[in-house]
Amino acid sequence: MTQDKILRTFAQLGDKLKAWLHNKNSCTELNDAIIDAIAENEWFTVENIERMIFAISSQMLDAEKMQGWISKYEISEKLPKRVGIIAAGNLPLIFFHDFICVLASKNIAVVKFSSKDKVLPECIISMLVEIEPQLAEYIQITEEKNFTADAVIATGSDNTIKFFEETFGNIPHVFRKSRTSFAILDGSETVDELELAGEDIFSFFGLGCRNVSKLFVPEHYDFTKFIRAMKKFSYIKKHEPYNNSYIYNKALLTINGNSFVDNDFWLLTENFDKFSPVSVVYYQKYINLEPLKKLFSDEAEHIQCIVNYSVAFGKSQQPQLSDYADGVDIMNFVLKKL
Repeated sequence: MTQDKILRTFAQLGDKLKAWLHNKNSCTELNDAIIDAIAENEWFTVENIERMIFAISSQMLDAEKMQGWISKYEISEKLPKRVGIIAAGNLPLIFFHDFICVLASKNIAVVKFSSKDKVLPECIISMLVEIEPQLAEYIQITEEKNFTADAVIATGSDNTIKFFEETFGNIPHVFRKSRTSFAILDGSETVDELELAGEDIFSFFGLGCRNVSKLFVPEHYDFTKFIRAMKKFSYIKKHEPYNNSYIYNKALLTINGNSFVDNDFWLLTENFDKFSPVSVVYYQKYINLEPLKKLFSDEAEHIQCIVNYSVAFGKSQQPQLSDYADGVDIMNFVLKKL
């Protein structure tokens, strides 16, 4: 297949997903997959799946954006290689960016899905192949942990990274560990900006590496306006797993004697750690930005993005095609390493 044909097929998929967002009756196959996906993963909801489909269709599957993205790379004519994608399951369809990179580079995607997010990706792939059946030759779904590939892109915890290294460490690879995201506030933010910051914190229940888990605020920052703006997201307390996390972490902070602010569905506490539990937002005070820049540089391997620094408010979970996870250019990887 030509690269233009591959990208046109992805653009058609994007059109189909956009049509579904406007009319849910336009794709019963996707509706059924969403029901099964929610049963498969207790953290998935219709709203969050729609949020991800909107981000993918608007940011990754827009024909003009794809052309602008792919034009930066030189893709030579050669036999396709097998590129393994070991996907995470914390967010719906989180595999998609790696997937489009492998196919756009005219290689074969060998995909191993997480047991927590399998049915929805398989549905999206089915929709893609229905548009262009020839793409089936470039896609292989596997259940094997130790599959054959020429390169691997894998996302997991520190424990699974050890398995990845033992199994695939001898071939070109990208292994992603846990990361998190921060936001910088200075007190001048409008209510609209703070509500957008809430999207960065609470979308997907805060489970993604692009979700903000920690705020950096000035020495004498007044949280009153921020806390008021977060009330917009109180609906997430209705989600039982999230509410259970809120109750548990509230009890844990109380038992440990930590000072915190209870905001009915989320907890705010000062903490120098990077990773906060679900339903808890950490904050750390700063005097000026220079020490922060050094901290961000020192902790770069743990940071995915920084809102109001490198990413605009409300955009952390809407990455562009060129916003590569962990800052590793996957297109460059598959083009240069294979």
